[in-house]
Amino acid sequence: MSSLPFASFGERQGFAPDPRFTGPPRGPALEPVDDQDPVEVAYEQGLAEGRAAAEAEAQAILAQREAQWAQLELALARLDGDALEALREKLRLTVLALCEQAVLPLALDPDGLAVRIEVALGMLQRAQDERRLRLHPDDLALVAPRLPQGLAVEADPSLERGALRIETADGGIEDGPGQWRRILAEAFDAC
Repeated sequence: MSSLPFASFGERQGFAPDPRFTGPPRGPALEPVDDQDPVEVAYEQGLAEGRAAAEAEAQAILAQREAQWAQLELALARLDGDALEALREKLRLTVLALCEQAVLPLALDPDGLAVRIEVALGMLQRAQDERRLRLHPDDLALVAPRLPQGLAVEADPSLERGALRIETADGGIEDGPGQWRRILAEAFDAC
């Protein structure tokens, strides 16, 4: 057995591995083996690239649409007051024409005309007043049998079809498509 001098115990010599208790010297660490399927890797890569391309295309389309909306908003903002007023007038005339088409058949209805005459005569209740009813000749032919006895009736070709005029010494009443159009026009002008 070998002996070590006692003085050598006081010196620091560091750690020295004992070859009896350690394995063979280690070499550089081995890299793990890539056990992924190359087809799967290629698929995932293609999927990611396709998704990125689709997102880029969608962003480009969105940017283009936003630019188009901005142009449309700018064009609408540039409409001047005259153009807006012209558009408003066209819409008003269109609505008036539609209302006239819906209301005119009511004015030419013989039963409706007879009811309107009765209501207008009822507004002029004073018995001593002489009342004169004026109607278009074609309308007079339709409602003559339904008129009250003793009422002075006169055919007036200057009146529009469906119109009636009742005259008294103190004034009168008019009703018909012309008045309806005027009322509608006033209502639409107020809007």
